[in-house]
Amino acid sequence: MERLFKGNTWLSKFKLWVLYGFIAFIIAITIAVFGIITYTSDSSKNNSRRVFESSLWNTLQLQIQSYRFLNYLIALEDSDYPLNGNAFFEYDLLMSRVDLLRQGDVGSLIRTFEGGRTTRLLNIINGELELLSFNLSKIENGDTSYLPDLIERIQRIEDQINEFVTLVNKGSNEFISNQHRTLQKNLDDIQLLSMALLACLLCLCFFTVKGLTELKNVIRRNKDLKLGIQTINEDKANLLSFVNQEIRSPINAILGTAKTLNCTTSKNDIKVLSKHIDESGHQLLQTIEMLSDLALIDAKQLTLNPTIEYLQNSVEDCLAIFEPQMARKNLQSILYIDPLLPKDISLDFIRTKEIIVALLQNAITHTPSGSISLQIRPSALSAPQMPLATDTKEIRVLQIALRDTGLGMPNELQQNLRVNPYLPMQKEGPLPSKVGLSLALCHKLVYLMQGEMHFSCAPQKGCEFWVDIPFYVPNDCPSTKQLNFQCPDQTQALIIETDIHLAKIISLQLAAFNIDAVISKDGSLQEYKNYDMVILGNTPRFERDGNDALQQWKTKSCPILGYHPQAVNNSEYPIIPLQFPLTQTQLEPIIASLFSYQTTASQETSSKAHKND
Repeated sequence: MERLFKGNTWLSKFKLWVLYGFIAFIIAITIAVFGIITYTSDSSKNNSRRVFESSLWNTLQLQIQSYRFLNYLIALEDSDYPLNGNAFFEYDLLMSRVDLLRQGDVGSLIRTFEGGRTTRLLNIINGELELLSFNLSKIENGDTSYLPDLIERIQRIEDQINEFVTLVNKGSNEFISNQHRTLQKNLDDIQLLSMALLACLLCLCFFTVKGLTELKNVIRRNKDLKLGIQTINEDKANLLSFVNQEIRSPINAILGTAKTLNCTTSKNDIKVLSKHIDESGHQLLQTIEMLSDLALIDAKQLTLNPTIEYLQNSVEDCLAIFEPQMARKNLQSILYIDPLLPKDISLDFIRTKEIIVALLQNAITHTPSGSISLQIRPSALSAPQMPLATDTKEIRVLQIALRDTGLGMPNELQQNLRVNPYLPMQKEGPLPSKVGLSLALCHKLVYLMQGEMHFSCAPQKGCEFWVDIPFYVPNDCPSTKQLNFQCPDQTQALIIETDIHLAKIISLQLAAFNIDAVISKDGSLQEYKNYDMVILGNTPRFERDGNDALQQWKTKSCPILGYHPQAVNNSEYPIIPLQFPLTQTQLEPIIASLFSYQTTASQETSSKAHKND
């Protein structure tokens, strides 16, 4: 066998599969023959059993039908005449049992019982019953004088019927026992021969397959080793190339800015270039930290350290990091934090900031113009089962929802992001070389924190990400920075904004101050309607109707907040400028200064009303 498999020149892939097919064919033929023999034997036994059971059944039916026919004749009364063939019907039923016992396999079987004694008895019974037909025809015609003789003759053959039943029962039992012994002996012989044949084939197959399996294992191990070495080298090369690509950009920016800084003497230029160096340095440091965190996650050594912090400030700090990038692309960003969330929460804010930063970076990359919104709100998911952190009382889930109005992500990037580590077949997260460093780290951090990540994306319509992360509610969470100011009831504001995505978030921000917002989706100024406040945003109608609208609002003493460039620079009616990113922290002091007098007056009126009551 070793000499047979020593050289592999003859053992081509085709010959190997032919040999496997031949061995499988022999085994299949042997199993098929064994099954057919067994099936045939079982069928023969089943057929013998059916004939045996039919003989017993028909014999007992003959006995029962004879009793039934006798009882029928005995029970006849004068009111039953004319019989209209009923007597012949009962007679025919009795004779049909005799015919079934004399014909076919049942008749052949019965004739072998007790040396032919059963045949003679059956002939006697048949002859006696046939002689009854003459008397039966007289009775059918209404002559009852033949009835006693008919009953007597039937009673005389009861002994023969009983003896016949006894002999058939005895003979049938002996016959089926002999058949079973004969068939069982033949079946045992066939099975023994088949087992011997199968054992020989299995021995042949064992030695053949053993040699082929050893050779196949050696070939597969060599192939796997070569493939593993090649994969490791490719991964190492891809990782080095990816790290080089990620780090090269901020380093080049720092070097280029430093070179320009050496050639300039203007203080303004020096300030701008220094800011650019600082920004590129932070970007480089952030990239290095991401690479370090990815390595720790892959090595399962990254630990989460929850701390109690003020949620509003932490999220606003994340937006501030990207303020220069969004300003260069003229992107309008907005932040909304749902008031239903606790102000102070216990969370690993360092990892959470990395998640938000990754989502913002991806949105800025795929959004050449438009707006980016970030919402922090309670999640509909139930909290996972995990131990409470120190000084906390319960676990909840918050949702980070980020939406942009950009171009959307490529399909390949989306497919690589649709990986759920909780599923059995998807243990690893997306590779950084496939989805980028920030999104790869974001994906792994979300599931490390026992959260979930989902997104939807459409070409030319932007993307929206939903990230659900559990957090701890502290035992005592005092906050001095809560949005305590509330406008009087029925305070109404007009939002002039054609970007519906941006307008809806502004309306949510105003709702936190008890302001009911009306959105002008088409950008119409609606200057002839009465509102308590106007927020003037993106609209193409300002160039044509802007001066008239400002005059109308000035006449009504309606305060105007806005970020429309032409409206902000208008000198006739100065408006309160809003800066991006637009946050609730920015809006609170502005709205408080506008409506604090009305709130005080409303409270005084309410107090007087209570005193009068």
